[in-house]
Amino acid sequence: MFKGDNMNFIKKIYEKNVDEKVHKKFVRYSTGEFEKEEFMIKKGSSFVQIKAGFDYIDVMFDLMARCVNEDVSLNGIIITKNKIINELNEFGIEPKKVTGKKYTIQEIMNKEKFKEFVEKFNSCFLLLNLKSGKYSISVKKSIPKPGKLVEKFVTAKFDLKDLDLIKKEFLFDIKADNFKDISIKHTYIIDEIIIPEGFKNNPEEARLNAKRKGRIIRKIEIDGKVEEKEMELLA
Repeated sequence: MFKGDNMNFIKKIYEKNVDEKVHKKFVRYSTGEFEKEEFMIKKGSSFVQIKAGFDYIDVMFDLMARCVNEDVSLNGIIITKNKIINELNEFGIEPKKVTGKKYTIQEIMNKEKFKEFVEKFNSCFLLLNLKSGKYSISVKKSIPKPGKLVEKFVTAKFDLKDLDLIKKEFLFDIKADNFKDISIKHTYIIDEIIIPEGFKNNPEEARLNAKRKGRIIRKIEIDGKVEEKEMELLA
């Protein structure tokens, strides 16, 4: 059964359903105000296109794993500090090249195998381009430096029939029935870093295990009309 635990981390925060995966998205933040990349949804006559920042790669892969019905071609690099050659071989994948933490792959797999692949490697950075029928994902090929904003790091195309799922994931707090273009801009405001008692004398463990407390401002523009929302952040 496909768990789909990489779904939209902003929605998980909204629902107060924060897990380790969501926590990891905020580990690199100190206190302060952080504007994030624009999240764009464009509705065409037969497709829905999403353009988003680096934080959404795993979300897009997870979403596509739920939607595809045909074979998926993958092409690009996997970045991980773990040795994954055996795991790749289990999937019948022979990397084209291995350079340090980078594994270059080119593969075609059926939809079931692709779901397993997304689940198995969900802790890696999958800087892969995907193609499957009407579906596609393209990703820039180097991880942005901390604090550097890279707009449109990932571009994904879905079938129009997936619009309800997309709305459920990303437009969970607004009504958006008829639209052409949506832009969402998030600002993270982190007021406090809460360090668990057991980690106070270990700076690295404190950084990794501390919770960030504050707010997320969601500025949502639907076909030119702007709405602003706010939610609590504790992750």
